[in-house]
Amino acid sequence: MKAKQIALILIPLNIILAFFVYNSINSEVEFQKIAKVRIAENVQKLKDIRAVQISYKNKYHGFSDNFDTLMTFLNSDSLAVVKSEGEVPDTLTELQALQEGLISRDTIYIAAKTHIFNEDYLATRNEKLPLDIKQLQYIPYTENKSYEIDAGSIEKGKVIVQVFEVSVQYGDVLIGLDAENKKYDLQGHLRVGSMSEASLNGNWGE
Repeated sequence: MKAKQIALILIPLNIILAFFVYNSINSEVEFQKIAKVRIAENVQKLKDIRAVQISYKNKYHGFSDNFDTLMTFLNSDSLAVVKSEGEVPDTLTELQALQEGLISRDTIYIAAKTHIFNEDYLATRNEKLPLDIKQLQYIPYTENKSYEIDAGSIEKGKVIVQVFEVSVQYGDVLIGLDAENKKYDLQGHLRVGSMSEASLNGNWGE
């Protein structure tokens, strides 16, 4: 009799336990799915910011250490582009070909954002993540919290090298999610560039 009573008690307990185990597994799978999307969104933004930094450096010979300057450059500045027409014959130098009118070289100015985010660049982006220049400096899902940005110079092999770094804590990447005790170090950073190495790479394994 007691065995039957115990069995009757254990059956619903086992059902409840199975539900919680299933729900826990399902929640973990859903978290990992959302986390993967969040990380991809931030990686794409960091790549876009890197593209702006590279163009900024090409014009001003150094990276920007703040978003006010970088975004003003992106939205209001222009870049010089040499438009070439004609080919230089093997028997002439480029200067001689120019002097003889066989080729032409004209400098034109293109809006920075048009030049940086041209068709070739846009073709390399994740098509599921549309480019929004107005939101470029802000971490997704936060209340307009900006990425951390820094720039300067370091000495490498007796050569002064310009460097920059843009980063975001995983805690901000995964904001609003139950990310405690998961595989991510919430104090760790997702970043592109480095303030200690001459690198333009991101630390997401590119």
